[in-house]
Amino acid sequence: MKAWMHGYSGRMGQEITKAIRATNHWTLVGGSSARGLMFEEQEGLSWDQFSNAVTNADLVIDFSSVAGNLELQKVIRSDSHYSKALLIGSTGLDQKQIDEWQKLAIDKKVAILLAPNTSLGILLLHQVSKLLGEVLAPQGFDIEILESHHRAKLDAPSGTAKFLAQGIAGVLDKTIKVNRDGKRESHEIGVTALRGGTVFGEHEIQYLGDEEEIKISHRALSRGLFAKGAVLLGEWIVKQKPGFYRLEDITIEEMIKLIQERKV
Repeated sequence: MKAWMHGYSGRMGQEITKAIRATNHWTLVGGSSARGLMFEEQEGLSWDQFSNAVTNADLVIDFSSVAGNLELQKVIRSDSHYSKALLIGSTGLDQKQIDEWQKLAIDKKVAILLAPNTSLGILLLHQVSKLLGEVLAPQGFDIEILESHHRAKLDAPSGTAKFLAQGIAGVLDKTIKVNRDGKRESHEIGVTALRGGTVFGEHEIQYLGDEEEIKISHRALSRGLFAKGAVLLGEWIVKQKPGFYRLEDITIEEMIKLIQERKV
């Protein structure tokens, strides 16, 4: 399969480019960034050439910024021939941007996956956290999420923290409270963000009871794990029917199947 990397000049873009080149399943046909297009060993090409350059790709991977994501939206919307699956890894998108991607999935008849975190460990944490919430919340446990990232991260709380909180809140019918500054209410799931140093990403979910506490967490040790996960999730989305998908639409069984197929 062939991929186009939007945001190729960024740190994650470079990691994903390496991951693509390290696998036998994918090849990189080109990329785009604030510098323009990178295609056929040329850089800085005009966006006017996007439609032609992306023709041979099966998948467009977006790990850019809010502004870069908007630029990609604009280009795809105006491209009457666009028909590629899309993996969106950019974070910090507002609801208006997300709604526009949902519309594009319908209008262009393509499969789009919104993936604020491409770690397979986070997918597992998401599933487990909901199960724990369903058991512990009715017994009076309070649920809090604490996330830490490097000082240069632009959005807070992280897209991953929101993803985890929304998953738990959805099954428990609770509301999400970000960076609480007053008394805790029983219907809340708290989310707190820390920024500093060079932390790749840490997410901890705490279930706090009167007599015991349970904590589950995920710690990223390198950007490489997100790159490898992005490539695997890319293989998943190109096999889906046209539509807008979120990480919670991917089952553990599907992930196991993808991993097993790679070993064949």
